[in-house]
Amino acid sequence: MNKKGGFTDLFLLMIVALIIVLVSGVFIYLGGVVSDQLHDTMDDMDVGGEKNGSELIDENFGAVNVAYGGLYWISVLLIVGMIISTFIGSYLVTTKPVFFIPFIFVLIIAIVVAVGLSNAYETIITDPTLADTFAGFVGANYILANLPIWITVVGVTGAIIMFVRMGREQEGVYYG
Repeated sequence: MNKKGGFTDLFLLMIVALIIVLVSGVFIYLGGVVSDQLHDTMDDMDVGGEKNGSELIDENFGAVNVAYGGLYWISVLLIVGMIISTFIGSYLVTTKPVFFIPFIFVLIIAIVVAVGLSNAYETIITDPTLADTFAGFVGANYILANLPIWITVVGVTGAIIMFVRMGREQEGVYYG
């Protein structure tokens, strides 16, 4: 595998989780705004068939908004998948005991960064314009609101997986 370190996995987890939830929230918000605007301008429009503009909007753009509704739980599944991939990456890393101390420093820095990201996320979701949109992200809101705790647990668990495997590998005994 030639993977020499898993120190950046925690930072990738934080940043990508935040980006996934924010982009999903923007899609859902814009889908609702565009649908409302289309209804305001095209509801009474004659489109030359047996259906009016409102029915066509609901059939076509309404399906897009229904699909965007899946982003509420897809975002949580992606975050959980990234957590699992962090654990798998920790298992695959071959490291030496001397890297335990730098890993602790990286973990502390990651926790400090997680506090800032968590506070920034809470500012975004409490904005009156976006509050209704982000209220549906129940699982993602929980994870990102408690991001420092999650990063601590994932980092410590990843360190345990990484450094316990290191001892078995040095003995030349491989299980599995």
